[in-house]
Amino acid sequence: MTSTDEQDFRDMEQIADLLLRRLQETLSAEEEALLDKWLSDQSPASREFYTQATTWPVIEQELQRFNAIDDATAGIMMQEWLKVKQPARRVLWPYWAAAAAVILFIGAGIWYMNRPAGDQPPAMPMAERYRNEILPGGDKALLQLADGSTIVLDSTKSGSLALQGNTRILKNDQGEIVYKAGRDVQPVYNKISTPRGGQYTITLPDGTRVWLNASTTLRYPTAFTGNERIVELSGEAYFEVAQDANRHFRVQTNTSGHQPLNITVLGTSFNVQAYTDEPAQITTLLTGKVSVGAGSQAVVLQPGRKAVLDKTAAGFNVQAADTAAALAWKEGFIYMQDADLAEIMRQISRWYDVDIVFEGNVTKQFDGKIPRDTKLTTVLKALESTGWVQFKVVGKTVTVYPTDQTTN
Repeated sequence: MTSTDEQDFRDMEQIADLLLRRLQETLSAEEEALLDKWLSDQSPASREFYTQATTWPVIEQELQRFNAIDDATAGIMMQEWLKVKQPARRVLWPYWAAAAAVILFIGAGIWYMNRPAGDQPPAMPMAERYRNEILPGGDKALLQLADGSTIVLDSTKSGSLALQGNTRILKNDQGEIVYKAGRDVQPVYNKISTPRGGQYTITLPDGTRVWLNASTTLRYPTAFTGNERIVELSGEAYFEVAQDANRHFRVQTNTSGHQPLNITVLGTSFNVQAYTDEPAQITTLLTGKVSVGAGSQAVVLQPGRKAVLDKTAAGFNVQAADTAAALAWKEGFIYMQDADLAEIMRQISRWYDVDIVFEGNVTKQFDGKIPRDTKLTTVLKALESTGWVQFKVVGKTVTVYPTDQTTN
């Protein structure tokens, strides 16, 4: 976890504590001023939400929802997400959990204001809806060599894996794949693929490091020769490109249903999302400068900007990027910022290797950040705490229901 993430968690913990103690009327004058300052910095909608939601009647109503989650799971949820310690007085724990949930789901919490009176989720036992547990993904990938043979990387030990011409393929002690090119190299092509529920890190022959998200394929030569360094990507990857002023580094996407992208850089760091099931391809620049092209069009990105190319759009939409959101998967989080449920469930499907079935429509947006090492039922129960949605897990299938629809 980065220092920024740790600070975010500490800030959430502090604000949740202040909100709780305001309800208990135990705040000092200095703490009152601190909380008021924090509230004044929020959007008008968020301030209105806190005014209405942080009252005992609403907290009590929310606790009824938490009562449907067993104590152990609720404790794990809040301690994993907010890194808090359970209060010494057990009686305060449910109120702390509710206050912490308020902070984590600011956007989702607006349901309190818009929810029709008496609209309660259907009473279906959790044991019926969560019939099995599904663990999160991990470091998994398949390496295909030039002759078509394959190596299952997650089950191989560290050390030398193969020789491709004069290039040696190694797995280092950190579990990453590294290419060491010799002299007089005649390049051949390798391909590394992560499954659903997989991720992997590779160092290419020029020293460029690539982090692969789930359901991603990268094709590349075992040595870069000529005037360019070209790789082909389908899925999502974060690149830290090795500096080489004499040879451009080029990423070409090959994603069904999308226009091919051609991303050209010298030395920089950027993220490319190019999944078949996403409505757009997104290139987010962290450092340096890149040119992103598609067909006859091209745009140049500066750090902190992203180029979005929708499947049906005529051209690129260049806009400010939330770099933390773009790199959340690499840092170990499922990230939600004004995210609709379909977008969230696509992330869940790829990372937990599950199929998603929608029974009805949930037209709400969620905010929050969930660690990717969390078990699936914990993630789903947290989403359920908004009051908008319920889930049913049977085998590798997750069915999504709006709460106004009976889950039979």
